[in-house]
Amino acid sequence: MNPEDLFLKAMEQVRPLEGKEKVQRRKKPPRPTPKKSERTNNRLALPDGHKLLMPLKPRQIEPWVLAANGMSRDQLRKLAGGQMGTDREIDLHGMTRDEALIALEQCLQAMRKQRERILCVIHGRGRHSDGQPVLKKAVFHWLMDGPFATSVLAVVPRRDSNGGASMVLFRREKR
Repeated sequence: MNPEDLFLKAMEQVRPLEGKEKVQRRKKPPRPTPKKSERTNNRLALPDGHKLLMPLKPRQIEPWVLAANGMSRDQLRKLAGGQMGTDREIDLHGMTRDEALIALEQCLQAMRKQRERILCVIHGRGRHSDGQPVLKKAVFHWLMDGPFATSVLAVVPRRDSNGGASMVLFRREKR
């Protein structure tokens, strides 16, 4: 017996359902449309149709390395090696996590006033905190997600520090 004959034989006793001819399906609710004020393609749509470029937070490209779009590997290498210079240095050794982040924020505010862009953060490697680099991790995440994150262009380990210091490059501030 061919498949078509088998199907017809199996369907001999089948009777149509009484009532509606078509099965009613629930409609999916429509997707919400994004508001004009929401970010689109890294830009903020303004009411008059003009676009305002919004600075983005840097993204992690390697362990302990953050870079904003447009930062080249060569620029990161020069920053790590100190070839771009250093405007300011802050040593967080011996501070608690909270003390270190407060000191870092105050340092960044002072740098902003002086229009300085390159900071060396000495955070240590975590030898006295159960082998975990507590300050290094806190500083890294604060620079990535904290109040100054959109001002950060790059964070790289300082080449001669064995992981105990990071170089940070900030955006130029508009006057």
